[in-house]
Amino acid sequence: MPACCCMKNLKTIIACFVIFISVFCSSAVLADVMPYYTSSLSKETIGFLQVPKNFTLYLYPRYDADEAETVSWDEYEVRLKNRKIEPAEMFAVQIPQRNYAFCMVVDEQDDWYKIIYDKTNNKSAWIKPAVNEDFFSLKDFYTYYGKEHGLAYMKNIDYRKRGIYSGAYPESQKLGGFTLIKTIRLNKLSGNWALVTVVDYDNKPQIGYIKWREDDGQIVIFPKMDR
Repeated sequence: MPACCCMKNLKTIIACFVIFISVFCSSAVLADVMPYYTSSLSKETIGFLQVPKNFTLYLYPRYDADEAETVSWDEYEVRLKNRKIEPAEMFAVQIPQRNYAFCMVVDEQDDWYKIIYDKTNNKSAWIKPAVNEDFFSLKDFYTYYGKEHGLAYMKNIDYRKRGIYSGAYPESQKLGGFTLIKTIRLNKLSGNWALVTVVDYDNKPQIGYIKWREDDGQIVIFPKMDR
C-alpha cells in the first residue's frame, strides 16, 4: 500500500478517535444527577424546589437577613461565592437536556423555602422563589413526575423489601414480590404508600400498594426523571 494511503488512513483513524473521546467526555460531564441511593436524599425532605440559574440564599427567611451564599450554575458546575462544586453536591435532580434542577426543601415559612445547597457538608439556607409554582411538595412532585415517568427503587434497596400489598399499611396482605421490574406506574399516593401497577420482565402486571417512604422519612422510591 502506498505511503500516502497509509497516512490518510492513519489520519482518519485519529480523527475518529478524537471524535469518540470528545463525545465520551461530553457525555460524562453532562451526566444527569439523580438520587439513585437512599443516602442521596435527606430524611427531612418535605419537597423539592426548582431553582433558577442564578439566585441568592439567606440565613433567615427574609430579605434583610445576611446572605448565606450566592449561587450560579450550568450543566457543568455550581459556582458559589468562594468555590465551585459539582452539580451532584447540590442538586437532588439535574437533567441538563431539560435544563432544570431541583434542590431538597427541608423547611418552609411564608413562601420562603429552606434548601440544602451543599449535600456533602449538609449546609442549608433560605430562598424565596420568583413563583410559588417552583416548589413541589413531595405529594405534588410524585404525582406529577411519577405519573409522567414512572417510579424506580433506589439501587441499594434489597429485593426482599420490594413487596406489593393489598392495602396502604404493613399489616395488609402481601400480594407478591419482584426482583426484575420493567415499569412501576403510579396511580396515586396514600401517605407513605403508593398505589401502583408493576410490570415485571414477563410482562405480568400486578396492582397494589408499595411503600415509597419509610416511617423515619427515608425515601426508597423515586420518579424516573432521567427517562
